[in-house]
Parts: sequence; structure tokens; C-alpha cells
Amino acid sequence: MDINNVNNNINSLNNSVDYQLNKTNESSKIEDKSSDFLRLTINEYNKKRDELSESLQAFNNGIAITKTAEVGLSKQEDILNNIQSKLDSLNEDTQNKNEIKNDINKELLKFKEEAFQTKYKRENLIALDEYEENLAITVSTKEAHYSINKPNTPQIANSLAQEFSRNDFNNEESLNLTKDQVQLAKKEIQGYKEEFSDLSSKLQDSAKDSISQQIDLSKQNMRNKEVNFGKEMNDFSKSNITSNMGYLAASQANIMQEQSVRLLSK
Repeated sequence: MDINNVNNNINSLNNSVDYQLNKTNESSKIEDKSSDFLRLTINEYNKKRDELSESLQAFNNGIAITKTAEVGLSKQEDILNNIQSKLDSLNEDTQNKNEIKNDINKELLKFKEEAFQTKYKRENLIALDEYEENLAITVSTKEAHYSINKPNTPQIANSLAQEFSRNDFNNEESLNLTKDQVQLAKKEIQGYKEEFSDLSSKLQDSAKDSISQQIDLSKQNMRNKEVNFGKEMNDFSKSNITSNMGYLAASQANIMQEQSVRLLSK
């Protein structure tokens, strides 16, 4: 009879559900050993972590370069201020002009020495020579690229030395021209300092962003470790099977109702 067939179908459905649940439980036991998805996630995490670490190291090196260059430029600026003070002390009544001029030349030598002593990992930062290969300071990562030209500050000292030898300090007009050249040299040094300071700010912002990404990546990795993928997939399968059982049972009930109506109508 049709109703008996319906009962047999329901029994068969129940047996099928039990079988599927048993298979799901068995598969969950080996999930941790054979999940390609988990291995892929770990590889992607390691790759991203290494990229961020390399970027952060590059940004840190760039910041160290800019700070070292700024210190060297500040010392050169102090030397120019000393030269400016010595020039201001000159007047027609001064009897030791030659002595002051010698002191100024010594200051210029200190200026050039500072240029070649300002290095980072043996690389000149504010000086260029004929053997110089790196004419720019570059910080390049996957996320960003920064570059500025290296200043050649010894050339400033050479220009001032020529100006001092050419001008007569006994002549007020010539002395004033010399003072103006020193002021221009100070502005040039200040301009270089601003360039390095601006680069430093950009690198610090990029470094902070890289650190934030590392923190977010670490948090995401911790959340992934806390997930029991075997249990999650088992629960997901059970929910799907249970939902399908409900739909099938409802369909069988509708069939039974239709069969009853047909029998009563005969």
C-alpha cells in the first residue's frame, strides 16, 4: 500500500541520516592532519608577516639615516653661525683681522670634516666625492618608495672659501657681501634639513602603519588558532542534514495527506 511505502521511505531516510552523521564524525577526526586550507592560511600568514617585518626594518633604517643626516647638518649650521659671529666682530678698528680670517678658514675645514664624518653604515649622507655611487637616499618597500638626492655640503665650504679669499675684509661693502654669502649658505643647510625632516616624518608614518598591520595580522592569526575547524565543519554538516531531513519529512507528510484524500474520495 502507498502508506507503507511512505513509512519505508522515512525509515530509509533515518538510516541515511545516521550514516551521514557517522561519516561526518569520522572525517572530523582527520581534519587537522589533511586540511590544505589550514596549510594555505599559515603560509599566507607567514608570507605577509615576513613582508611587513622587512618593510618595518627598511623604514627603521631610513629613519636612522634621516636622523643622522639632520644631526650632521645641524653641526654644520652651528659652524656657519660661528663664522657669522666672527664676521660680525670685524670692524675698521679691529687690529687682528688676519687672525679672525684664519679662524674662519679653520671653521670651514671643520665644516667639510663634518660632511664626510656624517655616515650611516659607512655611507656618506651629506657629501659626494668623485667615487660616489649612490647619488640618492632611497627607501623602497612593497608598500612605499621614497627617495631624495644627497646634498653635497662640502661644495658650500669651497664656495665660501673662495668668497673669503676674494673679498677684502677691510672694505665694508665686501665684508657685507661675505656675510650675505654665509646667510645664503645657512639657508641652503636649513633647506636640506627640512628635506630630511620631511622624509623622516613620512617614514615614521609608514612605519606606524606597518606596525598596525602587524598587530592586526597577529590578532587575526590568534583568532584562527582558536577556531576548531573540525567541530565547525561537523556542526555545519549536521545542520545541513537536519534541515534536509525536515524538508524531506514535510514532503513525505504531504504525500501521505494526498494519499489519504484519494482513498477517502473513492
